[in-house]
Formats: sequence, structure tokens, C-alpha cells
Amino acid sequence: MIKRVVYLGIDVQKAFGREAKSANLATLASKPEGDESTEVLNNARLAEAIYDAGGTVIVTKDWHNPVGTKIESNGQTLVDNRAADEFAIYGEHATQADGDSDLNAPLESALKSLEAKEGRRRTVIPVDHHEKVESGDSNRIFEVHKNVYDITLREELQDGVEKGAMVPNQAFWDLMKRQAAEGPVTVVLGGKIAEVCVRAGAFSLLGGIPELEVVVPEDAVSSLPSDLARQLKLPTKVEVMDELRERGARVVKTEEVLGWLIPS
Repeated sequence: MIKRVVYLGIDVQKAFGREAKSANLATLASKPEGDESTEVLNNARLAEAIYDAGGTVIVTKDWHNPVGTKIESNGQTLVDNRAADEFAIYGEHATQADGDSDLNAPLESALKSLEAKEGRRRTVIPVDHHEKVESGDSNRIFEVHKNVYDITLREELQDGVEKGAMVPNQAFWDLMKRQAAEGPVTVVLGGKIAEVCVRAGAFSLLGGIPELEVVVPEDAVSSLPSDLARQLKLPTKVEVMDELRERGARVVKTEEVLGWLIPS
């Protein structure tokens, strides 16, 4: 039985799957190793069950500006080209204007239900100080924005360059350390995409906060088709799950986690 638990959903967004505006990322749904619809639904089920068990719900969102976006910052006009390399590989994605950054409907619906239950809106943690987002004041429902694969890092804005300085995503680290401040805590980690953002975030958490027990329901983790992963010189989902086990994570099924949380 899990006593203290956090749901961490990595990038369960339209940008990664059949609703993606990028043709490259839409292949996630065209011939998946698993079942995108089931994987997304499992994330929603986990978020609701963990919240109802007294836990914390944290979702991340990949969040980019189109290349060449002009930003007013501290009295200067800066050009944001940070996403250029990533867009060259995967196509333009997770930009706010066209809804590509939105959570997939089942998880968004679950969060809205939890907000209504709590009577507070989710707390939104932006990736940049100049990001214009509305935030609520919930202390149990969080949306954290990110602009690189690994949620524990962020790329700073520098005028007109494709690579800014890479620094710790301190707001995210602080949030996770608060979860572990009272002793051991279990992080149930799902999301997209196994070979990229899930892998990067999980590895960093496993190495960065020893108090965290990381549990990965593999049927709540979406992936690239294995042939595409190999083409991109990435490990396959099966290989990622093996790596996570080797680093100390528990790889399970969603129903097992729900069994820990929901009284029979």
C-alpha cells in the first residue's frame, strides 16, 4: 500500500500522438507499440486515484515559441530561436497559439474535475519569467512548463541564438523536494514519449532525489514505433523500461497501482 504518493505525468499532450500538428510526431499514433488511447486514459485514471488517495498531481507541458518569436524582456526585444534544433528533428510542436500544447482530453478533463473538487485552479509554473500564463493557487494540482526534453532542466533565452544556457529547472526541483521533505514518497510516472522526455526526467529524478521511489506503469507511457526510435538512434520503449529497472525504478501496470490506492 502506498502511503505518500505523487502522480507525475510527462507531456501528455496533443503534440505527441494522433492529434499532433507535426507529421513526425503524429507517427506516435500511426503504428504504436502500445495503444495511445489506453495510455492516455490510464494517466487520467492514475491522476484521479492518486489525488483521491490524498496525493499530489503534477503534469508537465512541453512549451515552445515558434522560431523567431520576438519577446519583450526587461526593456529589450529578444528573438527566441531556442526550439530550432528540436523542431528540425520532430517538426514544430507544442506551441501555445494553436492548441498543440494542450493536454490530451482525458487528462485535462480529470484535472478540471479535481479542480472543481478542490475549489481551486491548478498552480501553473512557467518555464520563463516572461511567459504569460494564468495560475491558480492549488497546493495539490500543478502544471509545470518545460522547453527541453528533461523536466529538471531549462534553456534560458538568449537573443537570436539556437542554444541558450542550460540551467536547472529550479522551480520543478523545489516542487519535487517539497514532496520528499517529510520522508519517503512514491512518484508514479507516466506520459510521453518513453524514449525521450519520460526517460530523461525519470533518470534525473532517480539520481537527484534519493528519497523518491519511482514507479512507472508501462501501460501509461506512450512511445515511438521501435523502427522510428532506432532510426533516431534512440532506445526502444522496451529498452527504456529495462534501463529504468536497472536504475532502481519499479516498472508495473496501471491496474497494480490502482490496486494499491483504491480499497477493495
